[in-house]
Amino acid sequence: MDSQSSDRSSVDETAPVSIGVVEAVAARDGVDPLELSPPLHDVIDPTALDALFEPTKSGNRTSGTVSFTYRGHRIHVDSDGQVSLETEREGDRQTTKNSVVQSKTESR
Repeated sequence: MDSQSSDRSSVDETAPVSIGVVEAVAARDGVDPLELSPPLHDVIDPTALDALFEPTKSGNRTSGTVSFTYRGHRIHVDSDGQVSLETEREGDRQTTKNSVVQSKTESR
């Protein structure tokens, strides 16, 4: 039997991707973003991450994904700036897109 639950909190849609990652992880872990340890810059260069997903002269990027592990979560950032978190041990997946954080849990 599958069940599904969803949690939502606001995320600034104009914020850089790195801020979206920090806010999504902090929300998922139930901590203040400023209290995350290790800080994101110990795992990935946030300036480089943001630069990868900035709009180009011709518009938004059309393809590409960056994936990395941070605080026990597998983070995926898609070309449209969507941030997804997966926590394998719990089977959770959380997606941040635009101004919404959605968390989905499936139990088997």
